[in-house]
Amino acid sequence: MTLSTAAVPSKDVSSVKNILIVGSGPTGIAALKAFKKENKFNKITVYEKRHDFGGLWNYVKPIIDNDSIESVPLIDSTKRIKALKTIDKTDNHVFDSAVYRELDTNVPKFLMEYNKYPFPEGTPLFPKKDVVLDYLISFAESNREDVTFNTEVTSIIYDSVTEKYKADILSYPFQDVESAKWDGEEYDAVVIASGNYDSPFIPNKQGLSEWFKVHKNSIIHSKNFDSPDQFKDVKGDIVIVGNSASGSDIAFQLATSLNKKIYQTTRRESGFPAPSSDKIVKVSDIDYLDSSMNKKSIKFLDGTLLENVEKIIFCTGFLKSFPFLDQKTISPFVDFSNGENVKPLYNHIIPVNLPTLAFIGLPKFVLPTRLSETQAAWLARVWTGRIELPSKDIQIAYHEWFIDLNGDRGGLHDLAFPADVQYSQRLNREIRQAKQANRGYFGLEWNGNNIKLRSSIKPLKEAYVKYYVDTGKRAYTIEELIENGYFEWPSDATSCVQVGTFTP
Repeated sequence: MTLSTAAVPSKDVSSVKNILIVGSGPTGIAALKAFKKENKFNKITVYEKRHDFGGLWNYVKPIIDNDSIESVPLIDSTKRIKALKTIDKTDNHVFDSAVYRELDTNVPKFLMEYNKYPFPEGTPLFPKKDVVLDYLISFAESNREDVTFNTEVTSIIYDSVTEKYKADILSYPFQDVESAKWDGEEYDAVVIASGNYDSPFIPNKQGLSEWFKVHKNSIIHSKNFDSPDQFKDVKGDIVIVGNSASGSDIAFQLATSLNKKIYQTTRRESGFPAPSSDKIVKVSDIDYLDSSMNKKSIKFLDGTLLENVEKIIFCTGFLKSFPFLDQKTISPFVDFSNGENVKPLYNHIIPVNLPTLAFIGLPKFVLPTRLSETQAAWLARVWTGRIELPSKDIQIAYHEWFIDLNGDRGGLHDLAFPADVQYSQRLNREIRQAKQANRGYFGLEWNGNNIKLRSSIKPLKEAYVKYYVDTGKRAYTIEELIENGYFEWPSDATSCVQVGTFTP
């Protein structure tokens, strides 16, 4: 894709006064707080399509019917995810999320906390979904009057002449998208904080489309999963595609609850915690699916053949999806619709060619609450002129350097430890050195204890799960796991990460 360079906005980004924020989930609320703390913006408008704070942590599966998919493969990131009517047949509408019944976090509570806002006393070491939602709502509550809920942004258009943005919105009860109307405002800048877990991704596999036509109800995405109860009557084999966080957790739940073999595909070793069960059979990636003559066979690349596959759960992640961004007026400046990444960006936040647009929460393998505060604090200072952007050449060099590290596909924004710490501390350094350095909103700094904990999340979560399985109790501290013989600090645990001048 060739991006336009002739009409790059010339306005000084420090002249931003009127801001639109899309979303008030874990990242959007951090952006709102950071911008308000600057006390320099005339108006900050926040639209949230759900009924309350919390974003994807809003658990709605018991009140909707969404246990199937419409088509395969799922690779179109420009498709709008619609609201679903609740099963009580009222006019209530909700948006489904990837949260399922027995979900708890893969991150210990100490690393999920916002700055100076700890989880309540008595919170397990790895909080359950409802505790996380309550925490997020509590943190955001003081900003309730700043957010317009039940309002979906359906279109954002950029005018390269006036250098302003306009947004169309659709309010509850979410009629057809053609009913959306301009909200009457012109914005100097827009923050996209809509999250990365809305648009399911199912890759194409040989024979997949044919299989779906014959055995349509046999394929779902992890977003459709709620509990093992959905599979209690399954007689044939169950295949989990993927070994990321959701794939491993769902495989473990099914294996232990159904007491049957669960087949899980793996392409490489996962960096996520993976609770173990002798009922989980690891196989390689899918070679092809055979539904001819009503067969239900899957051949894997390692030669394994399953001939009675009744359910396939694709735990293959989500597309980076921004269907509300106008292709005609915004894509000349930034490629946002490929489903894998957004580029070219400076600091994974600001498009090099459109610095009045920003994405908060794009990086993967990070701690979203903690990082979003730091990203938002940095961005707020950029748009008030307290942090000056480097030359465009330097911004492009940064982007291209990261392509050299991670490639130009789905891994472009990956910040696996220690890259996440390096990135966060690089932003924090600029925040500390900003003009009027003591003013504004500050995210958390990484200290030795948190870095050591960050480097040990995988074995810590696996110890936590084993302790719960053996004792029926949830651990509340690391010391509890250590004292009971379930955890010891790994030999490669580190409390120090070097932050270079030019790091991700």
